[in-house]
Amino acid sequence: MPISTGKFDTLGSSYEAESTAGLLAAIARSAEKLASGRGWPDGVNDLLAALGRATGVSRVWIFQTVALTPTHITQNYTFEWAAGPKYKQIGMPMFSMFTNPIDRPEYRDLIESRQRGEWQKTITSRIKPGWLRDNQEVQKIKSMLTIPVMVEDQWWGTLGFDDCEREYDWSDEEIALLRTAGYLISNAVLSDRLSAKRKQFDILKQITDSSAWAYDFKTGQVWCSPELIHSLPMPTDNFRLPLREALGWVHPEDRHPSLEAVRAYLRKGGGVFRRDMRLFTDCGDIRWVEFIGNVRKGNSGELRQFAGIAVDIGARKREEERLRKEAVTDPLTGVMNRRMFLRTLQEHIDRSLDEGDGFGLLLIDIDWFKGVNDRHGHVAGDYVLRHFVQVCSAALDHQGIVARLGGDEFAVLLPDVGPDEARAVGEKLRRNVVSSPCLFEDKRILLTASVGVTVHDGGVTSPARIVESADLALYSAKKSGRNCLVAAHDVACKVPDGDAAHD
Repeated sequence: MPISTGKFDTLGSSYEAESTAGLLAAIARSAEKLASGRGWPDGVNDLLAALGRATGVSRVWIFQTVALTPTHITQNYTFEWAAGPKYKQIGMPMFSMFTNPIDRPEYRDLIESRQRGEWQKTITSRIKPGWLRDNQEVQKIKSMLTIPVMVEDQWWGTLGFDDCEREYDWSDEEIALLRTAGYLISNAVLSDRLSAKRKQFDILKQITDSSAWAYDFKTGQVWCSPELIHSLPMPTDNFRLPLREALGWVHPEDRHPSLEAVRAYLRKGGGVFRRDMRLFTDCGDIRWVEFIGNVRKGNSGELRQFAGIAVDIGARKREEERLRKEAVTDPLTGVMNRRMFLRTLQEHIDRSLDEGDGFGLLLIDIDWFKGVNDRHGHVAGDYVLRHFVQVCSAALDHQGIVARLGGDEFAVLLPDVGPDEARAVGEKLRRNVVSSPCLFEDKRILLTASVGVTVHDGGVTSPARIVESADLALYSAKKSGRNCLVAAHDVACKVPDGDAAHD
C-alpha cells in the first residue's frame, strides 16, 4: 500500500460540516501555527473561521478579560468570525472595552464558573426569565457554548459559539474537542507574552547587561541564561541545575547571607527582592551581580516560582570602591586620611581594653619641609610627600598603618608592640629617610625627619590623648634639633609655652 502524505492545512476538505471529524480537522489545521507561536493574532482568526464552518454556528468570538474586581468586570471583544454580515458584532460600541457591574447573582455565578475553568452551554428558550435570557434574546441567540481560555491558571478570556438559527445542544465529545481549541488559544497568548517579554529583556539586556534566572519551588531546579556564568559570549543553552549546585557558583562569603536574605523576603510575603552578590564565572573570575526578582504564587497561595533578572554591577562596585577609598584615604599619598586614622585608633583602644593588648603610635614630621616648597616648588613638595610615604611603607613592611594627618605630618600605628619595639621601628624609619634622598627631575633633595613615640598599655583613654602624648614627644624632638626620636616617657617635664613649629 503506497504511503500517503499531505499538509495539515488541507485536512478536513472531504469531511462534512458539523461532523466531529470536521471539527477535529479544523483544530488540527490551526494547531501547528498556533502552537509554534507564529499565529498571533491572524492564526486565531483562522482558527475561529475553521471552527465556525465546522460547527455550523452563526458566530465564534473571543472576549478578553481586561480587568476583574469584586464589583465590576471589564472585557474587550477582540476576535470574531461571523457566518454572515447580519451576525457580525465586533466593532459595535457596546462590545468595545465594555464594563459591566457584577450585581446579579446569575451573572456572578457565570463569572465565578469561568474563573474555575468551567464550560457553559445554554439554550435560550430553556433559561428562566431574567437578565441572562433577556441578554441572549437581544442578540437573537438561540443557543450558546462558552469555554474559558486559561493562561497560567488565570482566566484570560472566553471562547464563545453563538447559534442564532438553531437550538443546538452540544455533545460532550464536541465540548472536549473545542476545549482543545481553547488550549491552542492559551498557548498562542502565552507564546505572544513570552515573545514580548523576550524582546523587552533583549532591550533591557543591551542597556543593563542583564541575565534571566528562575527557581522552581516544585522541582528545586534553578534556571539561568548562559551569559550569567560564561565570561565570553557562547551559543550555549540555558542552564538548569539543582539549587545546591547553583549555590556553588556563588562566592562562599555571600552564600549564607544571601540565603538568609531570600528566607527573610519569603517570610515578608511580597514586594521586590534585591540583593548584591558575587558569582564565579566559568573562567574562575568573580563578577558582582544584583539579583532582582519576585515570587509567583498559585491560586491556593502556594509558592511556585522565584524569578527575575541579574544585572552586572561591576562598574557600580568599582565606583563604590573608588568613592570609599576617597573617603578614607589621602588623595595625594594614597595612605589613610586623618578621619579614618582616628576611627582606626579608637578601634585599637577598644580592642586593648577588651584583650589587654597594647600598641604604639609614631608621629613623624619631615624636617624643614616648608623650605622644600620654597626652593623647589609645590610640585616638588608633593613628590617629596609621596616619596616619604614609599620610604616609610618599605621600612615597615606591613608592620604598621601609615596615615597622613595633614601637611607634612604623618602617623604610624603599630599594633601589638611595646616601648622598645616601638622605639626601634621609629629609629628605623628615621634612618631610612636620611639614607633615601628624593630624586626629583635633576635635583637630589636630602630629607630628615623628627619622630615622637608613645605606647598605649591598655588603660582607658581616647584618640585625642594618645595623639597628644605622641605630639608632645615630637615637639621635644623638634626642640632637640630635629632628625631625632623622642619617646613620650622620656619627656621629663611639660613642654614650655611657645611655638616650635613642626617644620
